[in-house]
Amino acid sequence: MILSRSLKFAPLQCIIAVIAVLSLSSCEHDEPVDPIKPVGERTVLVLVSNGDIYDQTGKLVTHLPNCINAAEIISDGDDYFVSGDQSKERVGYWKNGKWNTLHVDFIDDVEHRTYGIGKWDYYIYLLDMPNVLKNSGIFRLEDYHDFIPADHALRVSEGKCYVIGYGFDDNDEISQYKPVLYTDYKKEFLPMPEGAVTGECHALYAYDRNHTVIGGIIDRKPAVWVDKEYQIYETSYPSLLNIEDYFPVGRIDAITMSGGIIYGAGWELNDKFKVVATVWIDGVPHHYLSGDSHVSSSQAIEIYSYGDDVYVLTSEYNNETDETVNHLWLNGRIIMSYPGIEASGFTVL
Repeated sequence: MILSRSLKFAPLQCIIAVIAVLSLSSCEHDEPVDPIKPVGERTVLVLVSNGDIYDQTGKLVTHLPNCINAAEIISDGDDYFVSGDQSKERVGYWKNGKWNTLHVDFIDDVEHRTYGIGKWDYYIYLLDMPNVLKNSGIFRLEDYHDFIPADHALRVSEGKCYVIGYGFDDNDEISQYKPVLYTDYKKEFLPMPEGAVTGECHALYAYDRNHTVIGGIIDRKPAVWVDKEYQIYETSYPSLLNIEDYFPVGRIDAITMSGGIIYGAGWELNDKFKVVATVWIDGVPHHYLSGDSHVSSSQAIEIYSYGDDVYVLTSEYNNETDETVNHLWLNGRIIMSYPGIEASGFTVL
């Protein structure tokens, strides 16, 4: 009798269990993962080389303690991390404005300058030539002699570390710089068109572990390597290439992706031989200028994609005031100007 009563209620228990599982699955599905914040809830942090950090309203957020050179700022969730030089000559980084020393035992007694920074999981990666420091580990770059890293040379994607720059190829009879990519500390020279003499890597975006988009220059022209395949970008004044000169007609110094579109930021030369801040959107150049007639030169120094929005930081030199002004742009419009500072970059929280 007891057995039959148990069998009678078993289907009801199964139904209740299934409903509970479905409800739990529904709750898990609805839970957002790294939700995109509305524009008004975001914080943009602009890093100055002297260690000052400003937000998107122009307010001074903090000054990094004992900082003599702040090189790069990145974010992870609501945390931000800064690499650079510290006056006490320790090796480490700033997290949310506070200094963190890396306890690393170096074999060589060399001068340390940590200017590239990346993060994955709980690991912090620092580029301290000729090494990449990963928490307390030391990983030396292969064949680093004559290698010159880019200003923001290091990126990490799902634990895979990339470093870019340029250097000499001993197998090349022509002594010119060649574009260099390190993948997990292994070196390779990136391809260039037949007949190209020189190339440099200046910008790096890494995603989905095995994919990279690299910006820089080939000969005198702005260039991008998408998964190591080169593309020469057009410029607004192609006739300048017909003038025999060593000066480039354009270069890409920062790069990002949004919605499958590549955004390369840097500068190009205009028909008056002035350097002009430029963002290439899928290879098409767009000038980023404040409209001040006294600006004698400008460049886009950093770019950041957040959801469908693209932020750009430009630097303009005003020849009348002898002053540099940085402008923060959102989707092609200036949202804040920072006079009299030398920005190293920015990030978005």
